[in-house]
Parts: sequence; structure tokens; C-alpha cells
Amino acid sequence: MRFRIGFAAPLTTPQAIVGLPMLRTVELAVADARARGLDIAIRAVDDKEDESVAAQAAAELAADPSVVAVIGHKNSGPSGAAGPVYAGAGLAQVTQCSTDNALSRAGWPTFFRLCADNERQAAVAAEFAHAHLPAASAVAVHDGTDYGRPLVQAFATRLQALSGRPVKVLAMHVGQEDFAEIVEAIRDAEPGVIDFGATEIESSKLMRALHAAGVRAQVISSEGGPDNPLARLAGPAGEGSIHTYAGADPLSTPASRSLVRRCVAEIGETPSYVVECYDAVSVITAALEKGATTRKEVRDAIASTDFEGIGGRIRFDAHGDRIGAPVSLWRVVSGRMIPLAEGALR
Repeated sequence: MRFRIGFAAPLTTPQAIVGLPMLRTVELAVADARARGLDIAIRAVDDKEDESVAAQAAAELAADPSVVAVIGHKNSGPSGAAGPVYAGAGLAQVTQCSTDNALSRAGWPTFFRLCADNERQAAVAAEFAHAHLPAASAVAVHDGTDYGRPLVQAFATRLQALSGRPVKVLAMHVGQEDFAEIVEAIRDAEPGVIDFGATEIESSKLMRALHAAGVRAQVISSEGGPDNPLARLAGPAGEGSIHTYAGADPLSTPASRSLVRRCVAEIGETPSYVVECYDAVSVITAALEKGATTRKEVRDAIASTDFEGIGGRIRFDAHGDRIGAPVSLWRVVSGRMIPLAEGALR
């Protein structure tokens, strides 16, 4: 029997800069599984980082009886739009990097998450800000998405609890080009810390706008990890910025370091959430190798997962969240993301 694993992410829109390398990583993992004798293939769909397109893409995958599980989506909004479609079809969804807490609280028995959620990631960012700049005021900016908005809200709530000072929250939007108004609002607030809840694209644009305006507060965002394109996109404006990464540090284990070397050789970079992309395939293929053949059997086997992935132990709680999902901290130094030793928090 030939099985297919669906993969859903932006493949043609600006965020394809992240989505395509993720797909390449998934393809590497599937090639490894085929080498072990498993008859599987990937069926990739482009969600165009759009919720309505994501729901249509999910319906396309759900209608294909050979698809036994799906990896994705990259973004929380599309994951949320696709979630009920997968649940209705009994099709397991294993997301590598959708962090919105609401996803695992929606009651979909088919939802599983390998990365940390927004609340955990935001807590790490807020605790870092308070520990290193305890007297600083803060402004937080989100991109209006189901990813960025709750992430910033969680950061603001946690930092306010730690510092006793309110955090000013501002909003931008995906595709924004003119940042004059928001830069002025940030300048007027005179913050020592600016937290971003946005993708690499919008975060880098706002960094450049703030840098051009002479704003030099400590920037903290959620787009860390080796080779994250934010460092390239932001250029000099990104220097010294701190970034959380809601995934395993891909340099933390011998197996993950080996994967990084392979990706650099075969893909030319270390994809974002490279460990989670590879391990998502492993979670699904482990179910198939145990004898699962139907969507229900695959879902049930994933729910009972307990093994060592290339980035550490993988288990899921009753809501589909990974137990003990790691979060790391990174800093941009000379145009590169460098892990902070103290950032390997679990």
C-alpha cells in the first residue's frame, strides 16, 4: 500500500522563503523512510499564508484517501482554518511551528503540535527582558494575525506581572509598507524594550524602519533559530536583537547537528524548525511502521507517541501539545543568529 503525507505551507507567497526549505526537510525525512522500506510519498499544497486558501487546501488533502496524515501548517491562522477540516476527516495534523494556544484548545482530536506554544514562548521572552532590563518600559507590536496577536498579548501579560508596569500594545498588519505612524508611537513611548509578534517579513520591515528613525531600544521577537531569514532581511537594523525560538535548538544533539550539516549540503541552509519538520515525518512514519493503515489508526498511534526524536523526547498531552516542548533564545551578531547559552530553557 502506498501512503501519502500531506504538507501544507506557503510555497509561492513571500513566506515561501521559509515554507519551501521546510518542504525540502520533510522530503529528506521521507526519503530516509523510503530507504527503510516504507512506501510513502509527500503531497504538498500551497496555503499561500491565507486562511481561506488553507481551508481549501485542507479539503483537498482530506479528499485524497491515500493521505493518512498532514504536516503543517506553518502559520497559526491557516492551521486554525484547516483544523476543523482535518478533524472532520479524522486526518491527523502535526504542526511543526503553529504556536497559537487556541489550536490545542479547540477540541480537535486530530491536532498535534511539536513546537512550544505562544504562552510558553512569550514567558521566556518576558522573563529575559525583565532579568536583563528590569527598569525598562516596554512596547509590544503584533501583526494582527492569530499568531502574532496572542503572542504579544501573552508577552505583555507576563512582563506586566513581573515588572508591575503596563506594556503598551500596538498593531500593524501583514503587507504593511508605511511604518511612520507606528514608529512615531513607539518613539513617543520611549521604551527600553520592543517586543514583536510577527513573521520574519513584517518584523524585519519594522526593524529597518525603527533603525532608520534612530530608535535603539532592545528588540525581542519570536523569529530565532539558525539561518532564520530575518537576520538577512533586517540587515544592520537587526544587530543585537534577541529572538525566541519555539523549537529545539538544532545544534543541541549529535543527530540534529548531523541533520543541519545535511541540510546545508543538500538545501543550502538550515530551514526554520528543521528538527520539528524532520521529527513530524518520524512521528507519522513510526505509526505506519507499527502497522497503522487507516487514518484512525495513524491518529491513535500518534497520540500515544513516546520516542526520542532527533531533538529530544516526543510525547503529546491530551490536547495534542508536546510535553516539555523546548524554547531557546538567539541573538543577531554580525548578521547571524547565535544561540544564547542561557536561552536553552525548557
